[in-house]
Amino acid sequence: PEVFLNGGGDQVWEEEEDKEDKNLIFCRACSIAVQELLNLVNDGISFDVLFNVSITVCLNLNISNLVVCENMLEILKPQISWILTNADLTGKDMCATLFTAENCQSDNPDRVWDVEMPDVPKPVLVVPDIPTDGPTIKVLHLADTHYDPEYLPGGNANCPELVFCCRAESGEVLHPNDAAGYWGDYRFCDSPRWTLESIYTHIQEQHPDISFIIWTGDLMPHNVWNTSREGNLKIIRDSVALVQEYFPGIPVFPAIGNHEAHPVNGYPQPYIDNEFDISWLYDEIADIWQTWLPANVAERIMYSASYVTEVFQNLRIISLNTNYCYSSNWWLLYDSNDPGEELYWLAQELQRAEDDGVFVYIISHIPTGDPNCQYSWSHQHNKIIARYEGVIAGLFYGHTHKDHFQVFFDPDQPDRTIEVAYIAESQTPYKKLNPGYKVYTVDAGRPEATYTVLDHENWYFDLDQANFEGSPTFQLLYTAKEEYGMSDLSVQSHLDLIYRMAANSTLFDLFYKNYVKAARPSLEGGCNSVCKDELLCKLITADRSDLSHCDTLP
Repeated sequence: PEVFLNGGGDQVWEEEEDKEDKNLIFCRACSIAVQELLNLVNDGISFDVLFNVSITVCLNLNISNLVVCENMLEILKPQISWILTNADLTGKDMCATLFTAENCQSDNPDRVWDVEMPDVPKPVLVVPDIPTDGPTIKVLHLADTHYDPEYLPGGNANCPELVFCCRAESGEVLHPNDAAGYWGDYRFCDSPRWTLESIYTHIQEQHPDISFIIWTGDLMPHNVWNTSREGNLKIIRDSVALVQEYFPGIPVFPAIGNHEAHPVNGYPQPYIDNEFDISWLYDEIADIWQTWLPANVAERIMYSASYVTEVFQNLRIISLNTNYCYSSNWWLLYDSNDPGEELYWLAQELQRAEDDGVFVYIISHIPTGDPNCQYSWSHQHNKIIARYEGVIAGLFYGHTHKDHFQVFFDPDQPDRTIEVAYIAESQTPYKKLNPGYKVYTVDAGRPEATYTVLDHENWYFDLDQANFEGSPTFQLLYTAKEEYGMSDLSVQSHLDLIYRMAANSTLFDLFYKNYVKAARPSLEGGCNSVCKDELLCKLITADRSDLSHCDTLP
């Protein structure tokens, strides 16, 4: 507790080199400190006093400065106070729920749960033949646009104490190198409108044959301590209008990101009908998404910000709200048991697709193998994917801002791969990245089409060059099969790539360059052996309850 309340946390971590030991120390210290705070709540301490202590913790752990600590906790105070009042929590349970990335473990048996699956035997898996010269379509994947309407060229980009910069409020520019570039900045800054417009214009010109777009969420800028419901809704409306303006007549299938909520990450269960009711957001996006979606999906969107709709006669898209697995969503402290019945609904819809003989794309924001995805949610999701692998033609995520993938394994046959999910690069440069986008080439346009991703190309522009020359120069960064020497993009080929990268540093360095979109600051920082191990583990994990495949890496 003294570490958390009086500072000194950095020294504790520096004294322990092993990451597992660091996590163990963190989880133990967190459990003790949070339990003491809970004891104070049970003893009748006022929430005002409690949150003043929390501000002290925020400052002593060097999480941020006084402005951010005070404002963020002020925004969070009402919902956290309600949760602490109405939930039966222990310090260990709270830390495990909020800090899954540190592998903290709960003492609450209710955190382990199962989803009821349709009682239908899994059919024999048929692997179809895909002609090498058959017809194809192009699918654009937009992710993490993070539009900042208040971006200020020349503003202060060097304000790490504020977590978010390049605005009039970001303080004085003390050195010429601290000034934000016109087209964006590698530091703590998001996308100005004209940068997004430039990206969309290039996509129009380079890819006039786009069939449809998947857009996997996160539209807000990163000023998380200074958001509002009205402000978030305006940015959603403006972002949707911008995409509609540049891609008229092209179907767009959106998913909701963690930043769309206010407070950020705050997604209460649909049955919460008090002042924290999330309908202010879900009702609005149900209306806004009608720009592209049929009216019959609105009811499900208003319930849980998810939907299923038809793309073609034999392809459906399921948009899944993975904010219900996100450990930064404080509402999971109150109830983490399949919020919104999201996974139950997913299984039912996949069964319906199987019955109807159609394929499905699943789009979401947060990857289910993300370190911050709840163990039970991730595990139950993986079981559903394994059961319905025969109808799932693709899985697509965003959230990380990087360009990578994750491999799914069969929980009943742990050595058998079942699916690969694509995690698309961001349009925002936040942080230490170049803006980019991904276009898939997909098997389609024939009666036996499988809608399998056959290849993908990845484009970017270099921020240094754009800010120096005055305009972006878009470049093809790579195409997957050619870059990595893959005969196809099957899940087995992706697994083979992971093991090849583990053994070949040159190949891994190439992957890392593409992972960060060839951004100078990230490449200068490099990826040492610890970084490499963590990244490869991320690629080989789609179920956060099972990290065993990481141990198979050399």
